[in-house]
Amino acid sequence: MTHRFDGNTIKLSEQDYARWQKAFKNIPNLDAVLQSRDDWLTYDAEDSTRKRWFLSTSAYLSKQDRQLALENRRDESGRKLNRDGSVQFKTLP
Repeated sequence: MTHRFDGNTIKLSEQDYARWQKAFKNIPNLDAVLQSRDDWLTYDAEDSTRKRWFLSTSAYLSKQDRQLALENRRDESGRKLNRDGSVQFKTLP
C-alpha cells in the first residue's frame, strides 16, 4: 500500500490525508506539521500514545487548526482581528 504521508509512525493513505487537509484548512503546511508530529511520536511519545497515533494526531491537528483560525481572524475588510474581535492596529515606529 502506498501512503500519501509515510513517516516513521504516521502513515496516511491518500484518502485520510485529503480528509485531514479539508478538515484542517487553517493549517498552511500540513506536511510540516505532520512531520513534526511524527518525529515527536517516534522519539518522545509514550508507547500508549504512539499506538493510537491516528486519534491523538487528529486531536492535535484540531487544536492547532482552532488556534490558527483564532490567530488569523479577519473582518470583512481583511483587517486582522484581536481575540476579542476588535481590529488589530499596528503602531508606527
